[in-house]
Amino acid sequence: MTGNAGTSSTTSADLQQRILEAQEAERSRLAREIHDGPAQALANAILQIEVVERLMARDPALAGAELRLLRDVLRRELADVRTYVSQLRPPILADLGLSGAIRDTAEQVAGILSIPITVDLDPAVDELPTAVDMAVLRIIQETLQNVRKHAHASRVTIRATLDGPDMVLDIQDDGHGFVQSDAPAGGRRAFGIQFMQERAQSIGARLEVRSRPEDGTRVRLVIPGGREETT
Repeated sequence: MTGNAGTSSTTSADLQQRILEAQEAERSRLAREIHDGPAQALANAILQIEVVERLMARDPALAGAELRLLRDVLRRELADVRTYVSQLRPPILADLGLSGAIRDTAEQVAGILSIPITVDLDPAVDELPTAVDMAVLRIIQETLQNVRKHAHASRVTIRATLDGPDMVLDIQDDGHGFVQSDAPAGGRRAFGIQFMQERAQSIGARLEVRSRPEDGTRVRLVIPGGREETT
């Protein structure tokens, strides 16, 4: 019994350490994306407003056109900011549970893209260990973010099923797909896949990303052991 308890304690400590490292990596990721995305867009918007100010006196029509372009850019960036905010709201898990948080995320993205996102979850998804919930939700959010930015999909399916003791999550879209070896090492998509791999490793799960041009993309997450034990 003593040996098993020691092993369990070590495993729990290792898991907590991996989660802390993953959280730090996530903070770094968000800081980088906010710097390269909304922060840069706002800096550009300030310059664009200065251009519009100079145009207003001599060419009001062109000034109006520039303002409309600026409005469209800011709307796109606002959608990104809302995505980042949703990623920083862990209370959603406490309020809705993992299944509710997944459905809420899917509804938000479906509304932005105006496409159906089917969600089919085994009830056991809400019995996953608490420490695993956030990593799973982050992986799904990142996958849907990639769908929103790159896939041009007409539908998406999210499924969670039990395979013996393991919980298996599948997120599949019918979008353009991509050649994985062609993804730029520093590109947004490659960075997103790396982020998901790190999240999966932090909870001892396996992540597979399969994609082919014009044949969509499938993200498969296998969480060994599955559910949280109850007493």
